[in-house]
Amino acid sequence: LMPLVVHSLGDKMYGLWIFIGSFIGYYGLFDLGLDSAVQRYISRALGLKDYDDVNRVVNTSLFIFTIIGLISLACTFVIVPVVPLLIKKISEVKTFQAIMLILGLNFSITFPMRIFSGILSANIRYDLNTAVSIAKLCVRTGLVVIFLKLGYGIMALTVITFAVNIMDYSIKYLIVKKLYKYILISRRFIDKSKIKPLFNYSFSTFIAQLADDLRFKIDNLVIVIFLGLNPVTLYSIAARLAMYFMQLLSATMGLLRPVFSQFEAKNDYVAIREKLVFTTKISSYLSILIGGSLIVFGKVFIYRWMGERYLDAYLILIILVVPLIIALMQQPTVQLLYGISKHNLFAVTNMAEGAVNLILSVMLVKKFGLIGVALGTAIPMVIVKLFIQPIYACRAIKLSIRKYYFELIVLPILKSLIIFIFIFLLFKNFIVPDYSRLLILSLAQIFLFSFVIFIIGFNSEEQGRFKQLIFRNKQ
Repeated sequence: LMPLVVHSLGDKMYGLWIFIGSFIGYYGLFDLGLDSAVQRYISRALGLKDYDDVNRVVNTSLFIFTIIGLISLACTFVIVPVVPLLIKKISEVKTFQAIMLILGLNFSITFPMRIFSGILSANIRYDLNTAVSIAKLCVRTGLVVIFLKLGYGIMALTVITFAVNIMDYSIKYLIVKKLYKYILISRRFIDKSKIKPLFNYSFSTFIAQLADDLRFKIDNLVIVIFLGLNPVTLYSIAARLAMYFMQLLSATMGLLRPVFSQFEAKNDYVAIREKLVFTTKISSYLSILIGGSLIVFGKVFIYRWMGERYLDAYLILIILVVPLIIALMQQPTVQLLYGISKHNLFAVTNMAEGAVNLILSVMLVKKFGLIGVALGTAIPMVIVKLFIQPIYACRAIKLSIRKYYFELIVLPILKSLIIFIFIFLLFKNFIVPDYSRLLILSLAQIFLFSFVIFIIGFNSEEQGRFKQLIFRNKQ
């Protein structure tokens, strides 16, 4: 949708839309990490078949979320008149205020309703959550295309977002009501004794969440303050591709957390070390493959996707993708630290990275513009993910730091570089801004890279695991 929305709204109004989206994104901090705590305690009660306790957790959480929703609404009424006074670059004050009011109200209404999504997740009904989310995406996409084609602008996007979000959570409520008759919404189930355990569990998650917001959502605010709304669009093109890259790897490796938890419960650190080495190899090669593809095909893809005048986004993309490759190679260590409850320091280092990101971005934007903002994100990410996180994770499970760096960072990068140089030399004359050609070349690159890495990147035992998995699935 991005090309349609950008070309329909123009750079300035799209920049305003992205800026408001980033601003509303900070409302997610009101969650305080409680989402994860709610799912954890509902799951625990379900495992014990204590449905009375399920209702206490659900209703206490609903009570807390309702209060938070009201607080967020009060914050909206403060933000709407104040922000335009602080950020002089916003000239469309009335439009900004109207959108902020609608989306702020939307957040306040839907925030308590997220409990129903948590109930489905706690019951391991990710299929239902996903089905509703896909339906929401299809409806929203269709409405956006129709109304933008009819000539409506940014307010139409706002109303569509409001309506579709209400629809999403309302459907989840109806599903929960139909499937889980034992869940009762009543004030008599509000249990004050549940509040402290929920907040105790959620604290570290909240710190990590706050750090991620500083790391990945602060850039747009810096750009608007120092450069205005128009440059946000150019930066968002690169940031959007980088974000998809990060989301894909995080989702792929996010399944490891319970695996590490199970082995930690058995005190089987031999298995934990062995699983970490194997999965980090997979994560490393997958990160290099996807990140390398963004670098190889990114320029012509942006040309075809957004148009020639947005090609400057390619340099920003490279600056963001290179440190992301290093960070996402080590995604299993993040799941390890959460899985064995050693994520407190991870949350603190993330927060430090976010703070340095903000400081560097403000310092560098004045001299280098958008490149400076990207460098402000990239530099602390490389330092933390290359020199702090691996060492802490290795010490937590008594894994050789030298082995980790050599086998899981240096060797994968060297082997992958050789393959990518060969593939680039093979493909360079065929790389043109055409979707069908780019798809064919991407698939060919995936096949060649995967085939060679399977042979030179994994030992015979690891290759045997892949073969066993393939043949078991065929059976």
